Amino acid sequence: MAQMFGWRQTLLSGLAFSSLLAAWGHGNTNFEDKLDRSWKHYRNPEYGYCVSIPSRWEKGEAFEGAGLYVHSGLRKFSRPVGSIDFEAISRAPQDARILPVNLADSLQDHLTGLQKFERAERMEILEKRDLHMQGSAALFTKDRYYDPQERATWMEEVLFVNRNETLYRFEVDCRADQIERFAAVFEHLVESVHFDCSN
Repeated sequence: MAQMFGWRQTLLSGLAFSSLLAAWGHGNTNFEDKLDRSWKHYRNPEYGYCVSIPSRWEKGEAFEGAGLYVHSGLRKFSRPVGSIDFEAISRAPQDARILPVNLADSLQDHLTGLQKFERAERMEILEKRDLHMQGSAALFTKDRYYDPQERATWMEEVLFVNRNETLYRFEVDCRADQIERFAAVFEHLVESVHFDCSN
């Protein structure tokens, strides 16, 4: 998988994530470096996909078992400094949920939810790129917004993948001054994804 989606190969094909070019671990403290370099395997029992996650970050099940979230830098009275979450949503006819029909609509739904639930202000789309991941259509976006409650600027990178009637979403969200650290972790996580994992 890493050979198929690593940033060096992606750069050569013109599909690189521009924010993921920083060297692994650059700018991390020793403590953060230890947190970010230890990984473990996660397999979703409902959808059968698997991914590596930072083993020393806080984690929890999410999206009614369809995904997971992990975060680092938890503060007592504020959001974590950075977090990653991912989920799979079935597009099968028997699924009662109404889903966007394409990746662009999925992005718009995501941004609308961000503005509604995080009260995101002054949102800017910094990058939007169509690509392919393991033979499936994908959309990568990077945005920046201001969180009035935190009084801080945040950035996020989101990857949507449309595969076999299932929409996969992978997202990193962090304080803007921490994007180098968390984008590198996000790249490593995305490189580890397999959509059809055996038990």
